[in-house]
Amino acid sequence: MAFCAERWLAVAALGALASCAAVAPPQGGPRDVTPPRRISSVPDSAARNVKLRSVRMVFSEYVQLKDVSKNLLITPQLPADNPYKTREDRNTIILLFDKPLEENTTYSFNFRNAVVDITESLPAKNAQLSFSTGAVLDSGAVRGTVTDLLTTLPVAETAVALFRTTDTAGVRRGRPYYLTRTDKKGNYNLGFLRAGTYNLYAIADKNNNSRFDEGERIGYLPGPITIGPAPLTADLQLTHPDRRPPLLTTQVPGPTQLRLAFNEGLAAAALAPLPPDPARTPAPEAVQLADLGHNVLLFKSGGLADGRYLLTATDSSGNVAHDTLSVRFPVPAASARKTVAALAYTLEGSPRSVYRQGQVRFQFPVPMVPVAGRPVGTLVEDSVKRRPLLVPADAVFNPAHTQLTLTLNTKAKARVELVLDSTALVPVTGQPLRWPRPARLIVTEVDPSGTLLGTIKTTATHFDLQLLNDKYEVVQTLAAPRGRYRFEHVAPGKYRLRALIDANGDGHWRGGNPDLRTPAEPVYLYPKVIQMRSNFEFEENLEF
Repeated sequence: MAFCAERWLAVAALGALASCAAVAPPQGGPRDVTPPRRISSVPDSAARNVKLRSVRMVFSEYVQLKDVSKNLLITPQLPADNPYKTREDRNTIILLFDKPLEENTTYSFNFRNAVVDITESLPAKNAQLSFSTGAVLDSGAVRGTVTDLLTTLPVAETAVALFRTTDTAGVRRGRPYYLTRTDKKGNYNLGFLRAGTYNLYAIADKNNNSRFDEGERIGYLPGPITIGPAPLTADLQLTHPDRRPPLLTTQVPGPTQLRLAFNEGLAAAALAPLPPDPARTPAPEAVQLADLGHNVLLFKSGGLADGRYLLTATDSSGNVAHDTLSVRFPVPAASARKTVAALAYTLEGSPRSVYRQGQVRFQFPVPMVPVAGRPVGTLVEDSVKRRPLLVPADAVFNPAHTQLTLTLNTKAKARVELVLDSTALVPVTGQPLRWPRPARLIVTEVDPSGTLLGTIKTTATHFDLQLLNDKYEVVQTLAAPRGRYRFEHVAPGKYRLRALIDANGDGHWRGGNPDLRTPAEPVYLYPKVIQMRSNFEFEENLEF
């Protein structure tokens, strides 16, 4: 009997130890797909005259906290000298405060996805609570949707904040009185608000400081809103007001070019010698924007050599930066000088055939300058007929002069030969290039691209009509077409149409204004996604 008693005591001791172990997910069995739910709280939801210095929520199963600082929203926000502490106790979550909450104030606590179960990390349902420290429970509300101005797409996880109009620090330096975040569909809902007048903002808050910092996107209204007994609806569109000049971040020199990187895309860049000297003024082709304006390329050339220059950089908002540069093009080592010259051009897509009214694009390693009054090449049809290729009648350069687009209109029956003239196209750097054999292409009757056209009915006088790809990148632009529009040589794929309307006629479309009151100029986005196919014409009529 003594032996049995000893065994019983050992088992009991093991059981006691197990009861003290940390909570862990059970092993085996079916997967838990039921999220925890809040079953009670202290104080009760919608309670009044609450004098507690803690908030307790009880859930239907064991839970734990996850990313509390990211998910938990407390409105109005607690002052900096009254931080909260968290405690987990099996199926209970507790918030503890160092000081009493503000009197006669309605508080809302929304844990969002911070409370999860211990088995599958499923977010708890209804993990939110509102109560009042006074006799009145505030009932004001404002809700809406946050979208991107240029794409109209909903924006998730955007901070939506109410600032009291008496807060002189404002959205740039102050703290929001009420704060929430949008859901996956871009919707927000601020409830239990105190009656009064507020400024409403939506902020793409990259650094999670609940303020608007220059460079972030923000949505705003022309004036304050008044919270009262009836709920309000206010939709916000994120735009990019910017009053900071572009910032030069890095310089990467090379034997023939200097790459200057900026913190944002530029609209224009200009270079002038210091001191002013007409003999050292760079040719326009020697200063080029690349990578959607994030880089400026300076090419060594007759008017651009080692020395001091003033670079003027302008961003899309019209902000201007001036940088004094000490330009140096390092001399390559003797071994590097023996390298093979760069290929003068390549054909985009390496085509073997071309539609008789199609396009061929030549890509150059450096900007090319056409010799005035001379053809840039020759079109040979069926090895018999020859005709000169002229700029801009037959071919056009891109703004950087690194791409030449040739539009064919040939009657050749079998093939064409494209011969570029190495003496009529001069690299801006003056460096020797290795010219390949002329391109020989088979002529086809099938257009690999499509055409998008249609009518336009609009009251706008000044606007740009843009063709966008499926990433909302601009493919082609038409300046204020009247009556009808036409986009040709459109590769197969999905596209959208967008009009940026220059309402004040100052020559450029303006997005957000740094005053955070003046609305952005209008944007029209055609609601239909257009699936372009080769050898087809598609008609879409626009009205805005």
